[in-house]
Amino acid sequence: MLGRSFGLKAGGVTLSLAMVLTSVSPAFADSVVLKKGTDVKMAFDQSLSSSTAKPGDQVMMHVIDPVIVDGKTVIPEGAKVRGIVKKVDKRKHFGVNAKIQLYLDPVKSVSGTEVPLGFKSKHGDLSRPSTAVGASAGSALVLGPIGLAAGYFVVGKKVNVKPGDKITANVDDDVTVKAK
Repeated sequence: MLGRSFGLKAGGVTLSLAMVLTSVSPAFADSVVLKKGTDVKMAFDQSLSSSTAKPGDQVMMHVIDPVIVDGKTVIPEGAKVRGIVKKVDKRKHFGVNAKIQLYLDPVKSVSGTEVPLGFKSKHGDLSRPSTAVGASAGSALVLGPIGLAAGYFVVGKKVNVKPGDKITANVDDDVTVKAK
């Protein structure tokens, strides 16, 4: 009698577990490929400044728009992303702006799969530094050494990030994930 009672209880637990697993499984039924280069829009959760940042500093961000593939959410809104400062270039003379290079930890998908993130590099960007250097060179031709010295006083801008400022990262590699 004792053996039969135990068998019924164990069978009941197995049946309950099987019912729970089948009710949970459909939520992650479809696998999709999250393509390299897919945009992941994020916002900073804290401040970051080129005046005070140093390599190794950490800054937290969160995803502001869910990443959707084939109508299914792959990366949820609110997913946390940690950035680690890799390099800081302070602002310089001749209009050279400050830069902060960040390394991003992978973001977790809805199924827990880690998705690697990075940034696209921008080529051919005509920004203030090239304008200031060009102006300094032009001034040197027209005004001689005094014009060149004037370019020295054109100082680049600092990087000052505030909580809520937005940034777009990209998926670094194709990743197959289970979607919701």
